[in-house]
Amino acid sequence: MKSLPANGLILLVLLLSIRFSYGQKENISVLDKKITLEVNNESIATILDLISQQAKVFFSYDAALIKADKQSSISIADKTIQETLDTLFNKQFQYKSLGDQIVISTLDVVQKKAAELGQGKPPIIVFKGKVIDREEKDVLPYSNIFIYRRNIGTVSNNDGEFVLKIPEAMKHDTVVVSCLGYRQYLQPISELTDQSYTIPLQPTSVQLKEVKVTVIYPEEIISKILSKIQLNYPRDNEIMTSFYREVLKQDSKYIDVAEALMEIRKASYDNTFAQDKVKVIKGRKSLNVMPFKFVDFKIQGGPYYITKLDVVKTLDTFLDPEFRDFYKYTMDEIVEVDNRETYVIQFKPKEKVDYPCYQGKLYVDMSSFALVRAEFSLSRSGLKFARESLIRKKPKDFYVRPINVEYKVSYRRANNKWHLSTAQASLNFRVRSKQDKVNSVFHSDSDLLITDIKPDEGTRFKKDETFNSNEIFTEVVTNYDDGFWGDNNIIKPSEELRKSLQEYSQRNDSLFFDKKRILNHK
Repeated sequence: MKSLPANGLILLVLLLSIRFSYGQKENISVLDKKITLEVNNESIATILDLISQQAKVFFSYDAALIKADKQSSISIADKTIQETLDTLFNKQFQYKSLGDQIVISTLDVVQKKAAELGQGKPPIIVFKGKVIDREEKDVLPYSNIFIYRRNIGTVSNNDGEFVLKIPEAMKHDTVVVSCLGYRQYLQPISELTDQSYTIPLQPTSVQLKEVKVTVIYPEEIISKILSKIQLNYPRDNEIMTSFYREVLKQDSKYIDVAEALMEIRKASYDNTFAQDKVKVIKGRKSLNVMPFKFVDFKIQGGPYYITKLDVVKTLDTFLDPEFRDFYKYTMDEIVEVDNRETYVIQFKPKEKVDYPCYQGKLYVDMSSFALVRAEFSLSRSGLKFARESLIRKKPKDFYVRPINVEYKVSYRRANNKWHLSTAQASLNFRVRSKQDKVNSVFHSDSDLLITDIKPDEGTRFKKDETFNSNEIFTEVVTNYDDGFWGDNNIIKPSEELRKSLQEYSQRNDSLFFDKKRILNHK
């Protein structure tokens, strides 16, 4: 029988470690730290590594800027890192400290990159606005906004707001705005203006009397999903451009916000053994949004694990025939998803099942039997079983309990195939320690949005480029600034998140990164 992780379960593994201070960094620049170093005929990369180890700092630089394999010698005693780097590089570079990270660059490179950002790019059409319920006027979060019959799109945030950046070459196409349980809204791109649109979606329902109903059991529908995977989903590898955001809160306070533009090498649905691979192209994170209080709470492997939410690919337990007897399935209703009639199947674990099972809903296209959406969470009994899988490490004398673990995944139809579109993971943990007087709830939210899809023409990700399950996402990406994404589609931050970032960025302006300096990590 499969174990939980081997089944592809998308449990974000957590790392907890005690910290008895508030974790606020000193305002002094790390460039002023003093070191002693004597090295003969070693590579630049080795010398920087030695400085990193001694001073507990990290370096970021453009790989084309510095010849990392060049041999050099240096002898300094009780000198600052600034003085050491000036000696090593003969004062040809400039340095900027970002917390415990040092960015190496030249003014010429920065100016060149700034010029490149503004030249030679095709125009972009921007469609922005808010999606609301036409009757109740409520905002509609996680509505889909995409170009008809294309693979370019985004989703609305928690406030119903969105921004879609459209290549000028698609100006004669049509934008579709859709939400579960609502009629689609169509907007010709050629008629767009610079204004911000309010998109009122009309609620809709499918009455069973309007549909030709035949007796079909939910278990039969599950079997049809599996039998038609090769017809409904891509049989060739794809390269997906994606946006990923990871947000962590302690009680009501934002602790970490990190985002990235990523590429996913999506493995064929024909090959159940081939794994998706993830590469971070560029990323940003908040610096000192709010220090942790007593506990340093980290998410391990976020971008790697969220791709496992593609349950059609991973065949999680509620779809896997091997676990069919663990679940009870019932027909719920028939709704419209993107103007297509869709079965809704509820599932939950049977009583006295000694296994970490889920409860939730499956949305299945009535015409093709493609799974187009899944919403599921660990049941109460499942949380007890999964506790060890969710928590990788915790301080001694700390009580850590998962309160809620929820997942969502959706697929978008293009070229008669369904493609992974969005994935969400939301986890809440209660952390207590009588000795240290800690009683907090940590909230982790991860969002994946596929913004574009192209055929894989033999792309290969190098091993050192691929994000793996052991990495901490917030330690991989570096900085945060409002203009970082350029023409790339993202999920617009909610008003609450924007206010939080603005409030703390005003206190930490000196730590923020110039948006024109897009550097590679080494």
